[in-house]
Amino acid sequence: MLVASLLSVSLALVASATPGASAEARAEAPSQTLWLVQPMYPGQDALVQRAETGIAGLLPEDVKPKQVLGSKALATHLQGRSGDLACLAGGARCREPLGTYLASLGLERVVLVRVGQDDAGYRFRAVSVRSESGARAEAETSNPSFDKALAGVMVKFLSLNAVVEAVTEPAGATVFIDGVKVGVTPYTTEVLPGEHAFRFELASHLPREETRVVASREHVKLRPALEKVPARLVVKVLPEGSAILVDGTVVGKDAVDQGIQPGKRTLRLTQEGYEPHEVEADIAPGATYTLEQELKPTSMQAFKLAMRRRQAATMARQSYLEAAYEFSSLTSDTLTAQPVKSEGGVGEVRGTGVRAPGSRRLRGLGLEYGRYGQYFGVMLVGATWYSTGDVWTMGVNVPQAATAPGLTGLTQVDTKVQMLSVRALQPQLRYVLGPVSFAIQAGLDIRGALAKEEDDGSGFSPRFKDGLYALDLHASGQASARIFVYEGLYASVAYQRGFSLLSKIAGTSNFRGGVGYAF
Repeated sequence: MLVASLLSVSLALVASATPGASAEARAEAPSQTLWLVQPMYPGQDALVQRAETGIAGLLPEDVKPKQVLGSKALATHLQGRSGDLACLAGGARCREPLGTYLASLGLERVVLVRVGQDDAGYRFRAVSVRSESGARAEAETSNPSFDKALAGVMVKFLSLNAVVEAVTEPAGATVFIDGVKVGVTPYTTEVLPGEHAFRFELASHLPREETRVVASREHVKLRPALEKVPARLVVKVLPEGSAILVDGTVVGKDAVDQGIQPGKRTLRLTQEGYEPHEVEADIAPGATYTLEQELKPTSMQAFKLAMRRRQAATMARQSYLEAAYEFSSLTSDTLTAQPVKSEGGVGEVRGTGVRAPGSRRLRGLGLEYGRYGQYFGVMLVGATWYSTGDVWTMGVNVPQAATAPGLTGLTQVDTKVQMLSVRALQPQLRYVLGPVSFAIQAGLDIRGALAKEEDDGSGFSPRFKDGLYALDLHASGQASARIFVYEGLYASVAYQRGFSLLSKIAGTSNFRGGVGYAF
């Protein structure tokens, strides 16, 4: 790329050089630097003129007479000059044929600059070649700022840096240049030409900042006098996010430690959902005023915070064990049963049509264990034992082949019923609101019922000595609510509805109340 660019320059020079120049002109010692700018990417020709203008602005005044900038200035420079083509044409032997030709035109150095713009900002790539020695130097920079990118590449070929001398009163202030900590006053450094922000910070003093546009090789003297802070303000406030205002102006959040002018100041601490706290502070010169305050929540905010704490405590307990007392009613008169033992040909007996004065009610005790995540859980295992509180009358159909005594014409028996429900792995979905937890669950229950004849006190002899039994599979759903009264101890209420899948035992409608412990 370098060779191609130099050949392009040499051809342009040959075409532009005027023949017949004097020998004195050809013998002139090279002293000029040629700057040529080209676009790096297609369609960015407008950057060429901007780069040439920028280079002209950065060139120090004492070197400008020896700079040839751009193709127009090159054409002017070549007027009346004729290059020595002997080395290039092979008529003479030279160590650097192209360099000898450039030197004969009075060009001591050629700098080729390519400029472009991409996603990273402005990009410059430059190559410098000295005509006499052939020494070559390269530089490349990129920066979102056009001026900083250009100065960054030019400083590799010219001495452009400005000298900044910073002295503060009092001394010992920390110096920041463009936001970067660089030293402590008194401090001297070099910076690229362009706009720079200088900031000075010293404990117990107000910070001082100024912005200067620095020219190439300029000697900048900064002499800021720092104003001592007469007083110090230290404020800490809870909860997090609370605003701190001084005389109606927000100065920070949560905590501030800064200088402040003495006198009467109004300090106000605010946070949404909390009662504001306001203090009229009389701050003495040279003193430190300290305020530490925790804002009081409003009644509604206090309620919300308490609910959040209880909710977090409730959701942190992921296992539970619960005991419950249940009231259950059959939703129909279906109870298809058969004798526990077959006697006298009655193995095919089926009991149907349950009637009872108490609407077929049962009472039971239950126990279950489960686990919860944040919103989902599972009832791992549970069981409930039920018994009737009154006598149920159950119709019985006996086959004609029955030969057992006492069963002829039998149509009904008076019984008391016991039932066992076993369930496992029922998924749950819950929502926690403070100390209250709401849940729904669904799954399958295995149910078994045992009906035994009731003795009426008259020397009754049961016709089914071991009773009648029934087995069924139920689908059930349950909605429950729990309120935590102390740590993991809670009380619960629930409603459950079951449906028979095998039509052996009627579905049930259950109300239950219990106590449990979550851990």
